[in-house]
Amino acid sequence: MPSYKGHLAGGIFAYLVILYFVIATQAPNFTTALEWLLFTLAGSLFPDVDIKSKGQKLFYWVMLLLMIVLLINDQKQALIIVAILGVIPLLVRHRGIFHRLWFVVLVPLLIAWILCNYVPYCSNTIMYDCLFFIVGAISHLWLDLGFRRMIRWR
Repeated sequence: MPSYKGHLAGGIFAYLVILYFVIATQAPNFTTALEWLLFTLAGSLFPDVDIKSKGQKLFYWVMLLLMIVLLINDQKQALIIVAILGVIPLLVRHRGIFHRLWFVVLVPLLIAWILCNYVPYCSNTIMYDCLFFIVGAISHLWLDLGFRRMIRWR
């Protein structure tokens, strides 16, 4: 079980692998490549959001900023949904749902789909960010569980 530094290193490796394949179809500029790196690193820390960790700390800072933006923009329904989602990591056991392959793939895709419907002119950016986040999260699972246990659907 790697530390957060090990997961970040795994995330960087996963980023470089997926970037190699993406560059074959589209060469990103520096800021886009940096954005993708940040999403991959966030994904590589995300599965540990259910324990006291660097990933959890980052998660709650992002949640706080998101909630402030929603409050300023008078988006009360979205604010309530985000607040409820923020409690979930506190209610589950470690290596539970956040360490399931189906969860780290489907939840970001669902969030990306919702965002693409809400902000359709950013769909391409959202989907690439989602792809890199998922790759980072999968690298975390691979480092924690190994390939055989990762693909088990428990």
